[in-house]
Amino acid sequence: MDNLEHFSKVDTLHTEHLEKKYGPIHAEVLHHDTEYREALLDDESGISRTYALTFLAEQQSPEIAEIDKLIREGGAIGKTFQDFGFRVRKNVIDVYLLEANPWLQEKFKEKEGQVKARLSEFLAAKDNGRPIVYGTVMEAYTPDFRPPEINDVDRQQISAPIAWMEHAGIDRSEIWRRIGNNDDWTGLEDIIAKARAESQDWTDYYRKLVDYYLGLHA
Repeated sequence: MDNLEHFSKVDTLHTEHLEKKYGPIHAEVLHHDTEYREALLDDESGISRTYALTFLAEQQSPEIAEIDKLIREGGAIGKTFQDFGFRVRKNVIDVYLLEANPWLQEKFKEKEGQVKARLSEFLAAKDNGRPIVYGTVMEAYTPDFRPPEINDVDRQQISAPIAWMEHAGIDRSEIWRRIGNNDDWTGLEDIIAKARAESQDWTDYYRKLVDYYLGLHA
């Protein structure tokens, strides 16, 4: 489904897709504290192929704290979790066009005024344990990797934030299972639609937060 720009939500990592196209990718960590992480995913020529902001979510167990330490030192989020035996899944909550300021255009080596951005919640689980949410991740893609347009596959993948689904009575383990089952929300369509509508202000808040942090580089 690459021709449809399919976004892999189960186990396959974003860096794997980048490496298929550009070769080795490394993370350039611009900021990482207890609240958010800002990074560029660069190819060997120094061109950034993704700009990522991760808004960190939950209290950390000792193991998650160790994973976070390695990520802070430059490890890719998904790969680091997998190295510790976790499976990973992503819950997409928004896909939109982000205005690229001159700083981001320079990093991408592109003059496009808009780039494709995706907002998703990063989940990880080990064995039969309860899935954790490491953070809410915004990825903005270089136009060479993903053209600045929203397609039908993007729209079909958008769900509701986990907190809103849990509030509606859907257990997190059930959310994890359904994401892994090709996003099969059969029987829950009305609940998901209502949760999406009720969470729109929250999604808009994250768009504004992304604009704020990106604007620090203006």
